[in-house]
Amino acid sequence: MQDEMKAADKISVSNAPNYAALTPVVNGAGNKNNLHQYDMKILTGHEQKWVDIKAGLHLLKLAIKNYGSVTKAVKVLKEIYLFKKSVLGGIQTKLIKVNNKYYHSLYAPGYPSKAFDNYIEGEFHRILPLKKKTNILTFIFFAITKKCPLQCEHCFEWNNLNKSESFSLTELKAVVSKFQHDGIAQFHLSGGEPMVRIKDLVQVIATGEKQSEFYVLTSGFNFTAANAASLKQAGLTGVVISLDHFDPEMHNAFRGFSNSYNDVMNAIHNAREQNLVIALSICVTRAFTTWDNLMQYAALAKKLKVSFVQLLEPKAVGHYQGKEVLLDETHFSLLDKFYFTLNFDKAYNNYPVIIYHGYHLRRAGCFSGGNRSLYIDSEGYVNACPFCNTKSFNIKDAIKTSLDVAATLKITGCRVYENAR
Repeated sequence: MQDEMKAADKISVSNAPNYAALTPVVNGAGNKNNLHQYDMKILTGHEQKWVDIKAGLHLLKLAIKNYGSVTKAVKVLKEIYLFKKSVLGGIQTKLIKVNNKYYHSLYAPGYPSKAFDNYIEGEFHRILPLKKKTNILTFIFFAITKKCPLQCEHCFEWNNLNKSESFSLTELKAVVSKFQHDGIAQFHLSGGEPMVRIKDLVQVIATGEKQSEFYVLTSGFNFTAANAASLKQAGLTGVVISLDHFDPEMHNAFRGFSNSYNDVMNAIHNAREQNLVIALSICVTRAFTTWDNLMQYAALAKKLKVSFVQLLEPKAVGHYQGKEVLLDETHFSLLDKFYFTLNFDKAYNNYPVIIYHGYHLRRAGCFSGGNRSLYIDSEGYVNACPFCNTKSFNIKDAIKTSLDVAATLKITGCRVYENAR
């Protein structure tokens, strides 16, 4: 473990730009012109509406093609619109554009793309069944490694870390192939720290079919310029980078690693250079969840030009097992207010889109547990989600058979929240 920590220090420092806390520089040389090379824009107003119109016409055409009926197509599209509005709590006032594709959520593929069409046809099927095969699952979280040089306060894989790997490269590819055959729209590859296994990670993404999107969930460790370029060339869509505080020292303490904040800034810079979709993910602890902290974090995210900010509530699993970490109604209310303010108040149209699972979990139900997603942990066990230790069966057994993974998990999935439709 000590050797890995030394290696992490070496990698982090060697390529890291000199970022100042809360006033991040866009690159190591300080050349502001490089900022314009990043093809990301937050669309609002007429620009957003025009894209929405084009996407709506595309959906209508796709629905008519599938149902052979304008009446049925219109009915299904209306149901999708109302469902989306109920889940989000309204209609967002902004849309993310990266690399000529448009994103309204971190967990929905970019439009236009084959992955987007597959995703939409899966939603069609939920409302009015199609005759053709559609994807039951939208995305999966897949922990491809047990290795990690950090000691994060909230780590849900804590009990599996830094043991012998469960997956060979061949097995990793087999898992991806199985889900792609079923029409999966997105893979979110995690660990441990997936960048520890960079060579295998590149090969897994490169061998995947273009009908799926790939995201890497990372602390920023080893996300060097060269590795970012290799991942983009292989087919990486985006990166979800964990940043658990706007204050460098607080973040480093949470991550148990003195250079973690610097790694995050370095990773964001390198991801922008490759025109990747960028999201920040934060575990909103009891101590962190104040209005002032949330707004300072949002201001930093805006300066960093990231597309999404994901709020994760702490759960008493992994490194938090047996600890009093769960949020209460006061915290929920504050997070709901933050979610609504940043996503629906036009005064914040130039801020990233906020992804807050807790909002829809308490209203629309759970979309995990085989409903739209599942989690494969670093030992290969299929779980309802990263925070539900259900361990239904091992995916390595499933890839050797014709087992319907989603249907099997749906029976034994998450029961903390009532399943959404």
